[in-house]
Amino acid sequence: MGSSPRQRMTAAQRRKQALGLWIAAVDLRTIADQVGYADASAAKKAIDRAIAESIAREQQDTDALRRDEIMRLDRVQAAFWSPAIKDRDKKAAEIVLKCIAGRVDLRGLKAPAKVEHSGEVTTEYRIVGFDPEELV
Repeated sequence: MGSSPRQRMTAAQRRKQALGLWIAAVDLRTIADQVGYADASAAKKAIDRAIAESIAREQQDTDALRRDEIMRLDRVQAAFWSPAIKDRDKKAAEIVLKCIAGRVDLRGLKAPAKVEHSGEVTTEYRIVGFDPEELV
Protein backbone atom coordinates (compact mmCIF):
# COMPACT_ATOMS: atom_id res chain seq x y z
CA MET A 1 0.00 0.00 0.00
CA GLY A 2 1.51 3.35 -1.07
CA SER A 3 1.77 6.49 1.01
CA SER A 4 -0.46 9.46 0.37
CA PRO A 5 0.94 12.72 -1.07
CA ARG A 6 0.51 14.29 2.36
CA GLN A 7 2.64 11.58 3.94
CA ARG A 8 5.36 12.00 1.32
CA MET A 9 5.79 15.69 2.07
CA THR A 10 8.80 16.42 4.22
CA ALA A 11 8.36 18.25 7.49
CA ALA A 12 10.02 21.34 5.97
CA GLN A 13 7.62 21.28 3.02
CA ARG A 14 4.67 20.97 5.39
CA ARG A 15 5.93 23.93 7.45
CA LYS A 16 6.36 25.98 4.29
CA GLN A 17 2.85 25.13 3.12
CA ALA A 18 1.41 25.90 6.56
CA LEU A 19 3.19 29.25 6.63
CA GLY A 20 1.86 30.11 3.18
CA LEU A 21 -1.68 29.37 4.30
CA TRP A 22 -1.16 31.37 7.51
CA ILE A 23 0.06 34.37 5.50
CA ALA A 24 -3.07 33.99 3.36
CA ALA A 25 -5.11 34.35 6.59
CA VAL A 26 -6.34 30.75 6.70
CA ASP A 27 -7.35 29.71 10.23
CA LEU A 28 -5.18 27.25 12.17
CA ARG A 29 -7.76 24.43 12.24
CA THR A 30 -8.07 24.53 8.45
CA ILE A 31 -4.28 24.63 8.07
CA ALA A 32 -3.98 21.60 10.34
CA ASP A 33 -6.57 19.73 8.27
CA GLN A 34 -5.10 20.68 4.89
CA VAL A 35 -1.45 20.14 5.73
CA GLY A 36 -1.90 17.12 8.00
CA TYR A 37 -1.17 18.34 11.51
CA ALA A 38 -2.92 16.74 14.49
CA ASP A 39 -4.56 19.98 15.59
CA ALA A 40 -4.43 23.77 15.43
CA SER A 41 -1.74 23.89 18.13
CA ALA A 42 0.59 21.66 16.11
CA ALA A 43 -0.02 23.81 13.03
CA LYS A 44 0.81 26.97 15.01
CA LYS A 45 4.05 25.40 16.30
CA ALA A 46 5.01 24.48 12.73
CA ILE A 47 4.26 28.01 11.52
CA ASP A 48 6.32 29.53 14.34
CA ARG A 49 9.21 27.22 13.44
CA ALA A 50 8.94 28.15 9.75
CA ILE A 51 9.10 31.84 10.67
CA ALA A 52 12.13 31.27 12.91
CA GLU A 53 13.87 29.34 10.12
CA SER A 54 13.13 32.13 7.65
CA ILE A 55 14.55 34.76 9.99
CA ALA A 56 17.68 32.63 10.53
CA ARG A 57 18.16 32.26 6.75
CA GLU A 58 17.79 36.02 6.27
CA GLN A 59 20.35 36.64 9.01
CA GLN A 60 22.80 34.24 7.36
CA ASP A 61 22.28 35.96 4.00
CA THR A 62 22.84 39.37 5.59
CA ASP A 63 25.98 38.18 7.37
CA ALA A 64 27.37 36.76 4.11
CA LEU A 65 26.66 39.99 2.22
CA ARG A 66 28.24 42.04 5.02
CA ARG A 67 31.34 39.80 4.96
CA ASP A 68 31.65 40.16 1.17
CA GLU A 69 31.38 43.95 1.32
CA ILE A 70 33.96 44.14 4.10
CA MET A 71 36.35 42.04 2.01
CA ARG A 72 35.87 44.44 -0.93
CA LEU A 73 36.58 47.42 1.31
CA ASP A 74 39.71 45.66 2.60
CA ARG A 75 40.93 45.13 -0.94
CA VAL A 76 40.34 48.74 -2.00
CA GLN A 77 42.01 50.02 1.17
CA ALA A 78 45.03 47.79 0.58
CA ALA A 79 45.39 49.20 -2.94
CA PHE A 80 45.40 52.80 -1.71
CA TRP A 81 47.22 52.35 1.61
CA SER A 82 50.76 52.80 0.32
CA PRO A 83 50.05 55.94 -1.74
CA ALA A 84 48.12 57.40 1.20
CA ILE A 85 50.84 56.71 3.78
CA LYS A 86 54.13 56.78 1.87
CA ASP A 87 53.32 59.28 -0.86
CA ARG A 88 50.92 61.37 1.25
CA ASP A 89 48.44 61.30 -1.62
CA LYS A 90 45.36 63.14 -0.34
CA LYS A 91 42.95 61.44 -2.76
CA ALA A 92 44.28 58.01 -1.73
CA ALA A 93 44.00 59.01 1.94
CA GLU A 94 40.34 59.98 1.40
CA ILE A 95 39.65 56.59 -0.16
CA VAL A 96 41.34 54.80 2.74
CA LEU A 97 39.29 56.79 5.26
CA LYS A 98 36.08 56.02 3.35
CA CYS A 99 36.97 52.32 3.44
CA ILE A 100 37.54 52.49 7.18
CA ALA A 101 34.23 54.32 7.66
CA GLY A 102 32.45 51.74 5.51
CA ARG A 103 33.75 48.88 7.62
CA VAL A 104 32.82 50.71 10.81
CA ASP A 105 29.26 51.10 9.50
CA LEU A 106 28.96 47.49 8.34
CA ARG A 107 30.25 46.15 11.64
CA GLY A 108 28.16 48.53 13.75
CA LEU A 109 31.19 49.91 15.59
CA LYS A 110 30.06 53.53 15.92
CA ALA A 111 29.64 54.62 19.50
CA PRO A 112 26.08 55.69 20.23
CA ALA A 113 25.44 59.42 20.33
CA LYS A 114 24.95 60.81 23.81
CA VAL A 115 21.35 61.86 24.29
CA GLU A 116 20.17 64.04 27.12
CA HIS A 117 16.56 64.19 28.17
CA SER A 118 15.13 67.32 29.74
CA GLY A 119 12.69 65.29 31.81
CA GLU A 120 9.73 67.07 30.23
CA VAL A 121 7.00 64.74 29.02
CA THR A 122 4.64 65.82 26.30
CA THR A 123 1.68 64.22 24.59
CA GLU A 124 1.71 66.57 21.62
CA TYR A 125 1.81 64.77 18.30
CA ARG A 126 2.52 66.37 14.98
CA ILE A 127 2.17 64.91 11.53
CA VAL A 128 5.13 65.96 9.45
CA GLY A 129 4.01 67.96 6.45
CA PHE A 130 0.55 68.58 7.92
CA ASP A 131 -0.56 72.05 8.94
CA PRO A 132 -3.74 72.04 11.07
CA GLU A 133 -4.27 75.71 10.21
CA GLU A 134 -5.07 74.61 6.64
CA LEU A 135 -8.26 72.99 7.95
CA VAL A 136 -9.69 76.28 9.20
